[in-house]
Amino acid sequence: MTIEGSSPERRRRQKQLKWTASLVAFVIASALLTVLMLPNPWAIAAGLVFGLAAGGSTYGMLAGRELATQRRTAELTTEQAALSEHLDGIEATVRTRSTEFPPSTHGQLRMMVVGLREIVHRWETLQRAPEQQDAVAQTVRRHLPRTLELFLGLPNSAKPQYAEEFKQQIGVMAEAVAKTRDHVVARDLAALKNNRMLLEESLTDPDERLFKEHGL
Repeated sequence: MTIEGSSPERRRRQKQLKWTASLVAFVIASALLTVLMLPNPWAIAAGLVFGLAAGGSTYGMLAGRELATQRRTAELTTEQAALSEHLDGIEATVRTRSTEFPPSTHGQLRMMVVGLREIVHRWETLQRAPEQQDAVAQTVRRHLPRTLELFLGLPNSAKPQYAEEFKQQIGVMAEAVAKTRDHVVARDLAALKNNRMLLEESLTDPDERLFKEHGL
């Protein structure tokens, strides 16, 4: 599920919360200082001033938090949109050039795209696991597209020769994506962190791994 902007009802509740919290702070602060200063004739006036300051401070703090949350939400949805666009390109490549890939990788490639989409749709879950979030982003932006590009760039006559290595790399990446997707859906942050090494292994630069024995 993607994060969406605040609904009118949610904004109304947030506004009510800010005013209610400010009013409570005003009443408590005013009453406290007034009681402490009595019987000083300026007790009530001082209490009102102190209460207004406390109420204003409370309102400002809550408003600041709300703005920070809105900024994080905007950044999150922007990144989600960019990653989804990258996935659209990968999906188009997998679909339109499927005959050039080894048949055994077709299902893995399709499921990898589906899994990555589900992870991106739940992108906020990975905010508490930033290393894992970065690894997934690199998979979408660079490593998976580059792996496909390297294989597709081979002459058709050479593809069978390197198909096995391509299948192995896709297999490692698909396993890492599938496990990450399962942990994200389950919101299992501990498992996500334990799965980090597998995902990082799958993200070794394709130029270093793919066809490495053949100097390509």
